[in-house]
Amino acid sequence: MDSPNLPPPPIKVAIATGNGVTVTEHFGYATQFQIWNFSDAPPRLLETRTNQPACGPGRREARREPMDVSVELVADCKAVIVARIGECGIDRLTALGILAFETEDAVDTAVRELADSGLLHRSAVS
Repeated sequence: MDSPNLPPPPIKVAIATGNGVTVTEHFGYATQFQIWNFSDAPPRLLETRTNQPACGPGRREARREPMDVSVELVADCKAVIVARIGECGIDRLTALGILAFETEDAVDTAVRELADSGLLHRSAVS
């Protein structure tokens, strides 16, 4: 139970963007995720996290399942916004209660539309 004196924890959303302007990255190929706080009005950028892509030429050989790195990087988020995401990524995120949205909009547009939708706040109380 949250203390009445402490602010609620942030509602974080990861956005896969290679250029910081447009949602450009496929979840499995993403080299970075912007992490936004949707608890604030308007939402604000918290940080950018570098990712080791699970797929494609940027992928490095690893001793564990490559998709685990991407999923763990966004595990504290309520949602991800990506240009594309495959069934494997969706299944892993859904198992953690993370929503996935596909778009190729500008980051600002995607942030505004998700904030206006109320989806993050509805799913937080259900």
